[in-house]
Amino acid sequence: SAHTSCEPNRNVEAMRLWLDKVGIESRPLWKPMHLQPVYAQSPSYVNGVSESLFKCGLCLPSGPYVTEEDVRYIVDEMKKSIL
Repeated sequence: SAHTSCEPNRNVEAMRLWLDKVGIESRPLWKPMHLQPVYAQSPSYVNGVSESLFKCGLCLPSGPYVTEEDVRYIVDEMKKSIL
């Protein structure tokens, strides 16, 4: 199945799709390593924080080439999607 017990929530996916529509690349946070199949049998020390962040987090454009104007545009578009 393409779905697992640990996925971004619908609001995160709706925001990602909105941002994509207006030309802003984003993606969910990386899935916690202990939930990836390759590490399924590996020991892990967890307290629920990584799963929680994955479910509600979104990676936005960042880096030295993101200007203040870019940041304003991203924030304005995010506001439009929720208001």
